[in-house]
Amino acid sequence: MDDRIINEYYFIIKNKILQGDFISASRSTDKLLFNFPSDAMGYYFRGLCCFAREKYEDSLKSYYNAIKLNPNFAKAYFNLGVCYHVLNYYDEALINIAKALVIFANQKELSNKQRCIEALRYIDIERLGNKG
Repeated sequence: MDDRIINEYYFIIKNKILQGDFISASRSTDKLLFNFPSDAMGYYFRGLCCFAREKYEDSLKSYYNAIKLNPNFAKAYFNLGVCYHVLNYYDEALINIAKALVIFANQKELSNKQRCIEALRYIDIERLGNKG
């Protein structure tokens, strides 16, 4: 029963995110997490919504919660790294995207693995450029 309800929330939240309605998606995510506070995907969705609304600190917290509940949540690590990158915390960005890379590689998700490699290169180049 709970899985069906959770999947309905996911469906609603994903559609609202795809429509660019991040405020409404956030409200739905809050309802999901109120009813299912141990749902890692709910925190991931909250992170997406916060990031889209440029609430980066809240986004970081949400991704951390998702990872705390699911330590193998590669997409949460990747997005955590992206958040740190936007905030110009390059070392933290690289660390988290590298964690995502390892998990994606272990899960044999080649396209996401490649995405991590490209992000690591880009952030490292930007980090080195900002040191000079």
